[in-house]
Amino acid sequence: MMHVKMLAAVAAVAGGLGLASAGAAPLAPMAADAITGTAPITAIAYGCGPGFAPGPYGRCRPIYRRPRFYGPRCFFRPTPFGPRRVCRY
Repeated sequence: MMHVKMLAAVAAVAGGLGLASAGAAPLAPMAADAITGTAPITAIAYGCGPGFAPGPYGRCRPIYRRPRFYGPRCFFRPTPFGPRRVCRY
């Protein structure tokens, strides 16, 4: 019975020392920016640069809208009295 008590005491001391040293040592690795600082790199439009975006196959293409077509504003409409100029503004 004495050996069991001694074994339990040794296990408790070893466990206590293990927990004390585990609390003192950091378990997680340090973050990269904490070691080297922030990098002078700015992310821009998915890596294609300003005014460009990746297409369906990953190549960069310009971002643009199709121009709006307004058509002619003034035209001539035939009437029974001759042609008449019609303007839409």
